[in-house]
Parts: sequence; C-alpha cells; structure tokens
Amino acid sequence: MTVNNTIAQLKERLGKDRNDIEAATSLGNIYYDNGDAEQAILHYGFVLAINPNLPGVQTDMGTMYWRNNNMNLAEKAFRDAIACDSGFGHAYLNLGLLLHRGKSDITGARAVWQQLLDINPSHAVAAKIREQLQATAALAN
Repeated sequence: MTVNNTIAQLKERLGKDRNDIEAATSLGNIYYDNGDAEQAILHYGFVLAINPNLPGVQTDMGTMYWRNNNMNLAEKAFRDAIACDSGFGHAYLNLGLLLHRGKSDITGARAVWQQLLDINPSHAVAAKIREQLQATAALAN
C-alpha cells in the first residue's frame, strides 16, 4: 500500500469518526516522517484535543513546532509532555536540545537533561542525555 493510499484510508476513517485517535495519530506520524510539519501539527492537535495526556504525541508535536521555527510552542509542547509523564525521556531530550540549539540556553538545557537522570538514570535515552551533558560541559562554564 502506498503512503497516499494509507493517508486516504486514514482520512476516510476520520471522516467517519472525528474521535478516532489512532487514525489521527497515524496521519500525524506519516506527515511527521515526510517532513510536513503543518499537517503533522494539525493532526496531532486533533489527537490532543481528544486526549491531552499523550506525551509521545505532545513530544512529536513539539518537534514539528520546532521544525516550523515556533520555539515557544515547541518548548510548551515538550514541557506539557513532561508534566503529563515525568518519566517520558524523549521529552527531556528534545526540550534540552531545543533550549541548547534553538534558544542558546545551555544552562537550562543541562538542567532539563539532569532532571531525567535524577528521576531515572537507566532510562532508554539516558546514554544520549549523558552524551549531551558531556558535549556541553565546556560551554556551561
């Protein structure tokens, strides 16, 4: 099945049931993977309007806001994901990267990364976070 066929089928499902979180999330993910930030944000927005407690969707939405150069909405989405699930490591990683690369806030980035290590030092993204902390150590001084 082609991506276009998949998109058409998912849109048809949403046409029948606007509350189909799975279809809206899948559409958002397809657009995310294809680099279409506007469409990804639109579909993730549908999902979060139905259920705002999905940190993975919030984090993906933040990434798409960042891709669209909307740093404030990206930061809010990452922080919302962390507030929703304080153990959701990808939100910490991405928030730190946004603060470091998008907002030139090394201190803030390092603090966010350290928060995850304090909560769960063996998290799946802990190694990446340690790499970021090491890479930015000289910049923090």
